[in-house]
Amino acid sequence: MDLLFEYRVFLLSGLIETLKMSAVVALGGTFCAILLTMGITAKPRLLNRASYALVELLRDLPLMVTVLLVYFMLPMTGLGLNPFWSCCLAISVWGGANGAQILRAGLASVGKGQRETAAAFGFGPVKTLLLVTLPQAMPVIVPPYVGLLTALVQATSLGAVVGAQELLRTGQVLIEQTTIMQGGSPAYLVYGSILVVYFTLCTLISLVGARIERHFLKPYSASSGALAEDRAHEIDAAISVRT
Repeated sequence: MDLLFEYRVFLLSGLIETLKMSAVVALGGTFCAILLTMGITAKPRLLNRASYALVELLRDLPLMVTVLLVYFMLPMTGLGLNPFWSCCLAISVWGGANGAQILRAGLASVGKGQRETAAAFGFGPVKTLLLVTLPQAMPVIVPPYVGLLTALVQATSLGAVVGAQELLRTGQVLIEQTTIMQGGSPAYLVYGSILVVYFTLCTLISLVGARIERHFLKPYSASSGALAEDRAHEIDAAISVRT
């Protein structure tokens, strides 16, 4: 533990870099997922097929291969990115492809009659999506999407492969320097501490996701159903009295 305290500033810089990468890939992955979902659910056949092929291609590639392709091949096109942004871009597009299928499945779980009813009340496509379709799809979307977000956070450790100075990379540097200077390897201590950090981050994401899921499940709970039934009986009674 003395070693971790001695190099706390160095390790903290790696943790901050990991948190930055986690935020970027979460937002970037969600943005890509929304764009790809719009593509695979679009009515034009060409756009639909092209989007679906892209999603399947990205999903079928190993994430490590995607990271290496982005880092080594983008400079050949004249677009050179540093290790941080190369890793974030690769993880974001991979996460977006997987997230697109989660969003598509969630939206498909809402019956077509719901959208037809919304259209009958004069709701436009955007209003129908935000007020009718999405709230009903969220209980289906949230659990797997939270799992995807935790996977994206864990995937930021792949930045160490291309030289991004995130938490795992700083841990590797610390282990190498300590082994050379002192002769003993602190790998167990350093990697164990990094494991605890990733476990804590993913646990926090899961807890927030569970809270969001409970929020969207409230209308389907037994208590909500009982309240709705009581209200319906009150309305029926009021109608009977008036007649």
